Amino acid sequence: MKFANIGWSGARILFGLFFLYAPLMVLIEFGGRNPPETVAAASDFALALDRTGFMNPLIIGTMLTGGAALLFQRSAPLGLILLGPSVVVIACFHWFLTGKLFWGSVWPIWFLILTWRQRTAFARLWAPVT
Repeated sequence: MKFANIGWSGARILFGLFFLYAPLMVLIEFGGRNPPETVAAASDFALALDRTGFMNPLIIGTMLTGGAALLFQRSAPLGLILLGPSVVVIACFHWFLTGKLFWGSVWPIWFLILTWRQRTAFARLWAPVT
């Protein structure tokens, strides 16, 4: 049982670390703008996000906050809630715009597995109010 908990903690922390690494890479290496894409549709989407002026900071801030929350067991459910929309966008971006089906599938599957593991914390959302 102890090794299972270590495995779950490792999966949660690795997921959180990715969502800390990715936005920091965008900030440091690309100056807060999305990295260049090779597929025209993906490039157009990334450019549209860049041009809004507020989406990239919002996405980066949410990913950093959610990733940091996943590093701790107590705040992991909050991290999953914050990262949910980003995971959906990442998956759809790769499924529909870049054609990278495997890469687009890794994140939602991992996310759903972690969410299932935290299901007791989310059960309160569906409990009737008395």
